[in-house]
Amino acid sequence: MRNWLINTEPKRPEYYEGLLIHADTGMHDQAMALFRQYVPAGSSVLDIGAGAGAFSRRLKNATYAVTALDVDPDKWLSKDIRFVRLDIDAGIAASIGERMDAACCLEVIEHVENPWNLLREAAAVLKPHGRLILSTPNVTSFLSRLIFLRTGQFHQFRDADLSYGHISPITPFELTTIASRLGWRILEIRPGGYLPVFDLATMRPKTLVLDVLRGLAYLVARNHKRGWCLFFVLEKLA
Repeated sequence: MRNWLINTEPKRPEYYEGLLIHADTGMHDQAMALFRQYVPAGSSVLDIGAGAGAFSRRLKNATYAVTALDVDPDKWLSKDIRFVRLDIDAGIAASIGERMDAACCLEVIEHVENPWNLLREAAAVLKPHGRLILSTPNVTSFLSRLIFLRTGQFHQFRDADLSYGHISPITPFELTTIASRLGWRILEIRPGGYLPVFDLATMRPKTLVLDVLRGLAYLVARNHKRGWCLFFVLEKLA
């Protein structure tokens, strides 16, 4: 059983056409649903932080004209999709050299030192009224609030998470503030990934106690409490 309330299955790696998905369970499916809702088929799309290319390939298969952008070309495995190496000093727009209809930035902004600059750079590469679909770990989830109450650290931003580059936790309030100051309009904020209230994948006394605490945290939490991550759909105003 696996739904937003109860889980009885361990998480397993997911793949798309043989490419490992570096994101939580179901996230790429959810991101694709947002693209179909907000970005017309055939639009030019920039995949910022494309990694090996799992989501770029999904976009291409859905008839979007994809350009992938990343700092490391050695990791790029989708050779039939246009790839551009990001020149960090020059920036995104200068690296691409053209404006796009839309962009995605999935599980990237938490890895950068300056989230403000990333959203500024994303705006520079989009046409007026271009859409950006962005995701980041949900530090306001019921679980993150419970962890913060005990440790003073957010879920997915603890000591062990530094090993894979999680350095910039961002709340919905902060991201909304950044977006409004930089000329974006937020069209939607939606929970993503998979974070059940009760995780019964391992029936141990310790985990059962934690599940009680998770349930209590879910009951008292307000505002953006669901989701392993949060999706933000932004529109460039001009």
